[in-house]
Amino acid sequence: MMGGVYLAYEAGEKVLEYFEKHDTEKHKIQESKSEEEILAIEKTKIKSAIFTDFILSIEIVIMVIGTVLDEKLPIQIIAVSVVAVLATIGVYGIVALLVRMDDLGFKLVEMAKEKKPLLKKSGEILVAALPKVIRVLTFLGTLAMFLVAGGIFMHNIHALHELLHSILSLLGELLVGLVIGTIVVAFEKIFHKIKKFF
Repeated sequence: MMGGVYLAYEAGEKVLEYFEKHDTEKHKIQESKSEEEILAIEKTKIKSAIFTDFILSIEIVIMVIGTVLDEKLPIQIIAVSVVAVLATIGVYGIVALLVRMDDLGFKLVEMAKEKKPLLKKSGEILVAALPKVIRVLTFLGTLAMFLVAGGIFMHNIHALHELLHSILSLLGELLVGLVIGTIVVAFEKIFHKIKKFF
């Protein structure tokens, strides 16, 4: 449940960041930062992403165990192992390849030079596509965090399940995740404002 709260908080933070980035003054502040400050921000983001992935992986494994709880121990071990391998290689492996597609693009452009226009164009498309791919991955990742968090609460709090059983399961989980994320982010912001006075 605490993992679910954390995932909802992280997703809520991502949504808040998205709206804050559209504030022009925020952009001006970002531009005035030194290279060391930008690197420190990136380091914090990477640490946060690793921790979030760790929590998400644990939650996925817990959900898998929950579905095979009545099965024999060897079946439980096989199910958890298969999901762990698929999640690690399948999801994180594909994401790792996607975020390096610009390197592949630059390499293709370098190899093509002026002699192979098709290869050069392919490289340029890969480089240009990376920001769009990152935006899609960010959106899907945020959505997944809300859904997993909401799902945890829907499956563990019977009253919530009863309250939202009439609407589509995924929609209910998304709604619960959004509400929890909004509450936790609001509490965190209030806490930091109060902290400034002391």
